Amino acid sequence: MTGTDLTFKRKERKYIILEHTFDEIIKEIEQHIPLYSFQEEPPLTNIETTYLDTSDFLFYFEYLNQRSFRFKIRLRRYGHDGIFKPGYLVELKIKHKAISSKKRFLLPDENFAAFLKGEDILPQVKKANEGLVGAQKTYKMIRDLIRINQLVPVLRTSYERISFQKKSKRVRITVDHNINHTGLWGKEKKETLDATVLESKIMGKSPKWHKKMVNLLSLLRQSRFSKFSTGINSIYFPERGKYNFNVDNQFLRPEIPDKIVQSFDLLKKALKMKDELTPDTSQNDSDSDD
Repeated sequence: MTGTDLTFKRKERKYIILEHTFDEIIKEIEQHIPLYSFQEEPPLTNIETTYLDTSDFLFYFEYLNQRSFRFKIRLRRYGHDGIFKPGYLVELKIKHKAISSKKRFLLPDENFAAFLKGEDILPQVKKANEGLVGAQKTYKMIRDLIRINQLVPVLRTSYERISFQKKSKRVRITVDHNINHTGLWGKEKKETLDATVLESKIMGKSPKWHKKMVNLLSLLRQSRFSKFSTGINSIYFPERGKYNFNVDNQFLRPEIPDKIVQSFDLLKKALKMKDELTPDTSQNDSDSDD
């Protein structure tokens, strides 16, 4: 890992597919854009994500309310053929005023449980993240956010991903299938997402073949989509259905929770965020997130 990753501004669109098999989807996309393999690894990647939230699902409710400031903390690992690589990527994803940013560090497997318990493992994190700029600062921020919000693991989501990308990197498509959710809070429960998820990231104008693909594969465009929320919905709030990201009176929370205020103050100081925290929500803001 390095601290010099390139950043591209691309249009992100997320779709769900209900009517076609995984093989049919791959066959259609391959006609227009080549498979992408990272460092000559197998193109089909196993991904497992552990999401943190409060015991009363504060982050989930903040997502439903589409607050202009939100953040989530997740631990992700990657592998192939059902075997995962060593270590987790611990990621802090922040959304503020429609701008998203990510901060992350590498967590060794043997420190997973200690980290979630709030133990100080800075020496181990420092050793595992040599060369990654800002990793120690990110670790301290995330550790403080876990403490402030009393975060616990609530959901584990696993799936298989295959990627396509042009050499110019102007077009990138990912397809996720076999999406399974496991509830980690209370009695363990498992649910499967009955859909394939396709995300396209395009720099500039969409190619003609992309529009044709949308029609041929019956892609259903999602103005809001989140694996985290589909998982929480299906495991803990099944009466809402898997794809319901709308807020209703039961979930409407116009006031800003104290924990969110404290979290914002911490991040504002650490990241030098200039804007103030307001109770405004952004109900028309599209939100595609894992």
